[in-house]
Amino acid sequence: MDSSKLLEYVWKGFTLLLYVIVIPLAGWVWSTNIKVNDLQNDLGDLEREVAELKVDVKEAENNGKAIIRIESDIEHMKGSLIRIEDLVR
Repeated sequence: MDSSKLLEYVWKGFTLLLYVIVIPLAGWVWSTNIKVNDLQNDLGDLEREVAELKVDVKEAENNGKAIIRIESDIEHMKGSLIRIEDLVR
């Protein structure tokens, strides 16, 4: 066989091997990139939801403290009303 033919067959085999390896890897990289972008979008959404939930929790804590103060005020007014009733009798 002629050395130029042999070199041509080696080159064709090498390029075929590259196609067999590179094309599937390019597809894998593409699909992985799409998945990573989806995860980043989901992460951004979750971070916004967590921030909103933190605000809601702070508001709930403030509301809880306000309710406790109102309950103590009501108990104090009940005590005052009972003393007033005792004085009126």
